[in-house]
Amino acid sequence: MLRTIADHLVDVAQNSVKAGAKNIKIEIEETDEWFCFIVEDDGPGIEDPERVFDPFFTTRDPRLRKVGLGLPFLKQATEQTGGFVKLHTERGKGTRVEARFNLKSVDCQPVGDVAGALASLVLSGPGVNWYIIRKKNGNGYEIDTIKLKEKGLWDPENPGFAAFLFETLEDLEKELKGGENNE
Repeated sequence: MLRTIADHLVDVAQNSVKAGAKNIKIEIEETDEWFCFIVEDDGPGIEDPERVFDPFFTTRDPRLRKVGLGLPFLKQATEQTGGFVKLHTERGKGTRVEARFNLKSVDCQPVGDVAGALASLVLSGPGVNWYIIRKKNGNGYEIDTIKLKEKGLWDPENPGFAAFLFETLEDLEKELKGGENNE
């Protein structure tokens, strides 16, 4: 279930992969008060955008899934904190989902394992070009799988690569949080 903000991020990005996006950009900006993420893709766009926040609507085959709860849950989770979710989509050009959570709200879910979420996404979509920007209080890092491939640093076929990616992202997250553990 979608228990953390990182779970919502994964859900939105996995929707992009399932829709056939080849390029996905994730921007994460965190301050002491807000956690914001944007997932932008070059997929086919959403056919019925005015209905995506209806929990009884899905674009998937009705024999496989009768409801679509990810975006309605995201909307509810953001709005409970005084935040928001915005959707912009263009048929044939892609979709952009922006979510903002007020971390100071008593109703805000924990952030969760951002490093694990990002590593899982990148490894689950090896045919996708991922561009990730992660910032916390002005500091941050970037991951660009196109550049990693060009430099020969991208090797998802190597069993040790997944462990290397997870460890690297965990180290980067710890550095952003000043050494504190992930929630």
